[in-house]
Amino acid sequence: MPSKFRIKESHLIIISTIILALTGIIMIYSASSYSAEKQFGDAFYYVKKQSIAFAAGIVFMIIGGTIHIDFLKRIKWVILAVSVILLALVFVPKLGVESYGATRWLNFGFITIQPSELAKFGLMIFLAAYMTDYPPTNLKRFIIPALSAGIICVLIILEPNMSITMCVGMAFIILVFVAGLQNKWLAVMVGLLAIAVPLLIILEPYRLKRFFAFLDPWQNPKDEGYQLIQSYYALGNGGLFGVGLFASRQKYLFLPFAESDFIFSVIGEELGLVGCVVVIIVFATLVICGARAALNANDRFGCLLATGLTTVIALQTIINLTVVTGMIPPTGVPLPYVSAGGTGLVTFMFVSGVLYNVSTDKNRNASTYAFRINQRTIAA
Repeated sequence: MPSKFRIKESHLIIISTIILALTGIIMIYSASSYSAEKQFGDAFYYVKKQSIAFAAGIVFMIIGGTIHIDFLKRIKWVILAVSVILLALVFVPKLGVESYGATRWLNFGFITIQPSELAKFGLMIFLAAYMTDYPPTNLKRFIIPALSAGIICVLIILEPNMSITMCVGMAFIILVFVAGLQNKWLAVMVGLLAIAVPLLIILEPYRLKRFFAFLDPWQNPKDEGYQLIQSYYALGNGGLFGVGLFASRQKYLFLPFAESDFIFSVIGEELGLVGCVVVIIVFATLVICGARAALNANDRFGCLLATGLTTVIALQTIINLTVVTGMIPPTGVPLPYVSAGGTGLVTFMFVSGVLYNVSTDKNRNASTYAFRINQRTIAA
């Protein structure tokens, strides 16, 4: 591919990221101004926090875009260890923060972070680095990747956070497939995931209630079906061009989590189908550029790294959009770059920087070798 075109794709990664993040800040204000005024006495409460995270995200995106990616490969075990430790710390009394029955945050006094936002990408970096040197071409080489993913997933599901667990599990399967996992073991992984999903739903009564609410939210419109129904109202009210920016009706305490998990519903209400399509196109541009960065990477680590990071972005986006439109059972997954959440925004912007990094040639040298996903070439 001509260098000029590759540079353009690299720039599209950054441009898409900035557009999504700025769109998020605008829509967070629209979705949260009323509730923030009621709860905190400040209509800009969530916007201020997101703006600070955006500024920090710019710094981390620059770091991700300029750091030598081989450094990430060298510290893979440190990255995995930090991810596991942070996830484990949420269960420490007074340090872990519980909200709506889930303990997913760490309160360090001066800052609150969500470890799962860091750990899912930390795992992808570790797996890409490890499987660069040890492709999972046999069971022995597959043990370490499987154990590392298993530990991360167990810690996340214990919070509990089934949606992110599923996102990590699916990303793991896709990444080991690209890395060269044998088809029989791939079939085993897919089978285990297919068994785990309904089992996890059945074991938790609230998940089972959400599933039935997904099948028919109007059976219980004031309880489990309420949020999905309000999302339908928002999207339906938006029509083709929307009711106008800042003119949402659902944000007046009708739609729960309007600034976070269901912010796409507010986008649909205010900007209509046209606005939704534009946002989806920007996401698609980012994901396609990330995928092309993986396809055109000149070394194995760059390929696997871009594959893992892009897969998480794509999966989390798809899960969020299918939840708010009622295509899958309701679950708490924020929309990447857009939903309120400082940890998520900073982390995703760092990832965009790394994808930009991989898509350029500055980390390459004459000793690197071409690696093509479609041939699933494994290093000798």
